[in-house]
Amino acid sequence: MARTAQNPEFWAAVVAEARTGELRLVEVAAKHGVSVAALKYHFYKGKRAAAKRASTPRVLPVRVKSERSGAVVEAEFGSVRVNFREGCDPAYVAAVLGALAKC
Repeated sequence: MARTAQNPEFWAAVVAEARTGELRLVEVAAKHGVSVAALKYHFYKGKRAAAKRASTPRVLPVRVKSERSGAVVEAEFGSVRVNFREGCDPAYVAAVLGALAKC
């Protein structure tokens, strides 16, 4: 397996091994012939990316429209449009929108 910065599979394997905690980072770096600095870079780069993905809220466009029969909450997911009438349980709306956002 080629060991280059352009080979994400190599770094994913090395970082996965380092995350097991069986060996110290210095030992994992020596085993794979990389510098400790490079290993730390890739090790923490993955943690930052995961933290960013987890902390970035997904924003969903929602409109509240007023109709003759009452207010309507409308949410769009690409070509799918979901309407909720006034008085609908907010927990139900949140559950449906949360499930659709995961799709």
